[in-house]
Amino acid sequence: MRYFFYKTIYKNPARPTKELLIDIADINMVIDDRSLAKQHPSYRKIYKTVNTVIEGEFWNHAKPVNGKNVKLIGFREHFVLGVEWEETTLFKQYEQELQEKPNVQGCRDMHELIRLYEEKYDVLYHQLALEGIKSARHNVDIEPIYIYIHGDGRFVYTSGGNHRLNMAKVLGLKSVPVFVRGRHVEWQRIRDEYQTLGLAAFKQKYPSLAEHPDLQP
Repeated sequence: MRYFFYKTIYKNPARPTKELLIDIADINMVIDDRSLAKQHPSYRKIYKTVNTVIEGEFWNHAKPVNGKNVKLIGFREHFVLGVEWEETTLFKQYEQELQEKPNVQGCRDMHELIRLYEEKYDVLYHQLALEGIKSARHNVDIEPIYIYIHGDGRFVYTSGGNHRLNMAKVLGLKSVPVFVRGRHVEWQRIRDEYQTLGLAAFKQKYPSLAEHPDLQP
């Protein structure tokens, strides 16, 4: 229903089934929409929906990705260096979190967390090493990886799917299939302009955006 509503106000709304294949290296921002939804009731609708056009202060929470990604560090320690899960930087953080929270990753103590990572994520890592990250478009058993698209076309990573994305980085995978949870209203304006101008004129006006995955059919 949202798509048909958007067709009444935008020239080029994206279909909710649109899946993008994007370069992992191009995901250079992050926004913790899950935490925002818990802290701010006004953001819950954003977190629970997909393919929305978003404006306002929500975008102020998007931050650059930096080298202090504890999950990525922990994965490199475990999968590349062979460090046991409980000795990784990631699990040291989990141990601190368990002192403040009733559970972490759905686990009530470190033993449950170790078992979860050994039984689920060790297997997932080796699966990704063999098969890469599969598309979720025609497979209900695969949870999609979602991103947002900022006003200038930058990809903003969200909560959900972060284990797979960080494993992909450790494995050196180049691309990942994603769905778009939301687009900045300014990016939607650019999508509309692409529809109005046509490829040649758009490429002349926005040469760096002409090959953007979200503008491809």
